[in-house]
Amino acid sequence: MRKFTTVKTEKTEQNTKIISLLQGIKENKMVIAKIFLMLFAVGLLILVVRAIVAYGSYNAYEVVEETGVQNASMIDYISYQNSLLKYSKDGATYVNEKGEAVWNETFAMKMPKADACDEYVAIADLNGNDVYVFDTDGKVSSTTLPYKVCDIAVASQGTFAVILESEKENFINLYDKKGEQISEIQTTIDKSGYPMDIDLSENGEKLFSTYLSLEGATVKNGLAAYNFGPVGQSENADRMMGGYQLEGTIAPKVEFLDNNTICAFGDNQFIIYSMKEKPSEKAKIAFETEIRSVIYNEDYIGVVVPNENEKKSEAPYLLELYNTNGRKVMTRYIDFDYKKVRLTNDEIIFTGGTESRIYTIKGNLKFSYAFTKNVVDLIPTGYSRRYIVLYDSGSEVIKITHDKKKD
Repeated sequence: MRKFTTVKTEKTEQNTKIISLLQGIKENKMVIAKIFLMLFAVGLLILVVRAIVAYGSYNAYEVVEETGVQNASMIDYISYQNSLLKYSKDGATYVNEKGEAVWNETFAMKMPKADACDEYVAIADLNGNDVYVFDTDGKVSSTTLPYKVCDIAVASQGTFAVILESEKENFINLYDKKGEQISEIQTTIDKSGYPMDIDLSENGEKLFSTYLSLEGATVKNGLAAYNFGPVGQSENADRMMGGYQLEGTIAPKVEFLDNNTICAFGDNQFIIYSMKEKPSEKAKIAFETEIRSVIYNEDYIGVVVPNENEKKSEAPYLLELYNTNGRKVMTRYIDFDYKKVRLTNDEIIFTGGTESRIYTIKGNLKFSYAFTKNVVDLIPTGYSRRYIVLYDSGSEVIKITHDKKKD
């Protein structure tokens, strides 16, 4: 009996342990299931929020702050440090995301032109001799150049390039942020043509240019690539790494989209080049009509062309967006006569008269509104749904909202 009782007790203890273990497993499964459901709910919420941001359409706004920009139609603006830099003949002001002036610099220019890259911005007096370089703290340098400035481009460390025009020849010169000359490229109308536009890579080592020349009565357009780094230094004396002759188009603008990708914008096409050290063509996209506007960032190239199909009375323009490999990723009809279009990191903003439209990169309408005053520009800030609206007189920081009454 004692032996039987002992065996029974051991089995009972084993059964109790098994039952306890099974209960523990069951409880753990319930905990795991709760955690899974919680994570699923959080993930679903994130997807819903993203969908609202991506596909939700806003049709109203509230004023967050009024700012003191006056005579906006007499001022030019460029995107700078998630906000904007405004400049005119009288000076420049860096405005932060709240619409507040971070710094202000006065100067006297006849025709100012600005270019920005990361923390640096350069402003040149076209047909004049002065160049100013700024960073987020204010003025870095001011330089008076020996010949008239025709174009300017700046790199991420403040290095800037200019096209200079003398009586007999032109120069493409490179300077550091303090205005000290680094390199000089001499060009002549007879030999290489007239340089129309230049741009620098982010690291300041590569330069791309577009030239216009005459051969008899024929106008020709050529592109040239230069490398000021070690590879270009060992290649040849003028640092030229390659050139192209364009057919059937004139490309007055060239732009580095990132440090190794260039786009040449023609009147009826654009061409993408890759240039790690030397240039090579990646893609060419041609259109049957003349391009009205171009937009770009490091990931996308957009063009707006006249709409030639049966819907042109409803939507006069067509927006097409391409990636940097030349693949079309989005098409959108534009249903009003816009005056200005800009591409940010993830939005496309149209303004014209009192009308404004904001589209996502996927082509979804995010914001549509008719203001009571003429809108010069609509510029995003670093804050969600907040924009700086520039009018002919004055400006506001707004937050776009949704008004169900307007649905």
